[in-house]
Amino acid sequence: MNAQQMIEHLSAVTKIANGNWDVDVFVSDEKTARRKPFLDTENELQPGFKSSFLAHEPNALTFSTIDLAIDDLIHQIKRFVQVFEDDKNRTIVHPFFGTLDFEYWKKFQVKHFTHHFKQFSLV
Repeated sequence: MNAQQMIEHLSAVTKIANGNWDVDVFVSDEKTARRKPFLDTENELQPGFKSSFLAHEPNALTFSTIDLAIDDLIHQIKRFVQVFEDDKNRTIVHPFFGTLDFEYWKKFQVKHFTHHFKQFSLV
């Protein structure tokens, strides 16, 4: 994954959180019960972690430049905050952790962004 692919990947997952990309998944209560507590820890996503719902190869680029990809990521983050401000009771299914509210989505996003930013020595 190159830097632009990483930014577009973060944007795509944020689209799930803000309801702009409906992924047709079901995460059982049993799996959620095992996985979701991880979000309450200080633990990070492990290097090399790969979710089963992702393609083996990075997706083709959506944007012609990294700057446009960054602009879209910023837009998706703003949208993410807005949709949860508009509906404080909103929940969205995460393909790995199950149904998450705003607080849990923020916890996931911090872990996810940190995971990829460390890959590129940005933090």
